[in-house]
Amino acid sequence: MNKFAYGIILTTILFAQSVFADANMITTNVDNVTGFVIKAESQNTGSTQVLTPTRSCSVVDVPIYGSTGKSQTGEVLGGAIIGGILGNQVGGGKGKDAATILGAILGADFANKKGGQQTIVGYKQVEQCEIINKVTWKQNPPRCTVTVEVPAMNNSLHEFILNKCPKLNDRFTITASYTLRLKR
Repeated sequence: MNKFAYGIILTTILFAQSVFADANMITTNVDNVTGFVIKAESQNTGSTQVLTPTRSCSVVDVPIYGSTGKSQTGEVLGGAIIGGILGNQVGGGKGKDAATILGAILGADFANKKGGQQTIVGYKQVEQCEIINKVTWKQNPPRCTVTVEVPAMNNSLHEFILNKCPKLNDRFTITASYTLRLKR
């Protein structure tokens, strides 16, 4: 067969397909259309609590302790006598003598240690710090419900939620997708 015959066969097939095909024709279009703001209502979205750690420092006086001095001889001697008397009450025979001597030594040592009392002799300044959570409130960004009228689409109304409120009559470009179904 020649090229002419192939052309006639192909044309016949395409013609038959269009005649016997579905009677509905569907097309989808995407267009940019212009609309105008006819209503804009601001919506309060509340606030959020924010905790910020903050270092807080202050200078405080810390006491310095010192000894008032050594015990007096009389205090040590009195402790030895009392310790000896108490030690003498314990035991019998040679054990009584040893208990008396041990009681006198312990009494003198106790009086010597007790005699030198600790007292505050001065102060030094020291910086003390702590972490405090400072509470603040952050306003959430407002939201806006916007109604746009589109003259090119039979003055249809479309509603959007935006983060910023436009002014009335502001111009908006909307990308519209629509499907057309044509019946034969």
